[in-house]
Amino acid sequence: MNPNSEEILSSDSSETIAPKAKISQQIIHDLMDLFGLGDLLNHTQVIKQVAFFLFIIGIAVFHIYNSHKAVKMVREQNNLENEIKELRWEQISLKSDLMKRSMQSDIEQSIQSLGLKRLKTPPYKIEIQSNED
Repeated sequence: MNPNSEEILSSDSSETIAPKAKISQQIIHDLMDLFGLGDLLNHTQVIKQVAFFLFIIGIAVFHIYNSHKAVKMVREQNNLENEIKELRWEQISLKSDLMKRSMQSDIEQSIQSLGLKRLKTPPYKIEIQSNED
């Protein structure tokens, strides 16, 4: 056997070991050529486009962050609006209770349990005269 025949045998044996991998690589390569993407995976082309890819990735990350921040702010705003409504209802309820309790008839009923009664005579002012005269 000559040395060239050994090379041929070794190359034939490698082809018999992984023919499916070569066929799948060939199919992928043919499809990329069909759609005009053959040079897309070229190392030099990828290196030239790294800055652009990073820019696109940065914009995507910023967009996602901004969307999450906006949703969070809307939820917080809705929670605060609900809290304001509840506090307003509580304020109106307390105000009406206070107005009811400050009515003269309600005050008279509440002080009767203490043994106090309403004055029949109007109040009068006590004046103290000075001794300098």
